[in-house]
Amino acid sequence: MKKNRFQFAALIVFVLAFAGANGQAMFPEVTVNLAYPQYQRLKLDGGFVYIDGAGLKGIILYRANENSYLAFERACPHHPAANCVVQVDGSTLFMIDHCCRSTFNFSDGMPTGGPAERPLLQYRTELTGTVLKISDEVIN
Repeated sequence: MKKNRFQFAALIVFVLAFAGANGQAMFPEVTVNLAYPQYQRLKLDGGFVYIDGAGLKGIILYRANENSYLAFERACPHHPAANCVVQVDGSTLFMIDHCCRSTFNFSDGMPTGGPAERPLLQYRTELTGTVLKISDEVIN
């Protein structure tokens, strides 16, 4: 029980450290033009890219299908203040935090193994033509 309280307190401190003066998380709106070469991997279902400089520790942008893109926070919900980031596993079938060994699915970021009990934060995406906007509105 003490460990869970400590982890929750660490999460609160971590989130507050990234909060602006109005208490909102500092999240620069991210706009991705899918026609650009650096997003070539998103041309096929199951493709992904990492976006640095957004969210708390970066974003994993994943293509579910031609009209659906999912954006997941790379900070693990088990221990977000740790010096680790969630990555796509080499098999590209799931996401993993190699520090705590928590694994997450791509459908909604829910944990599928390891100590994490909460899903990855998922950000809202909006596709207009070839432009994808990722906003700070958290889905889960």
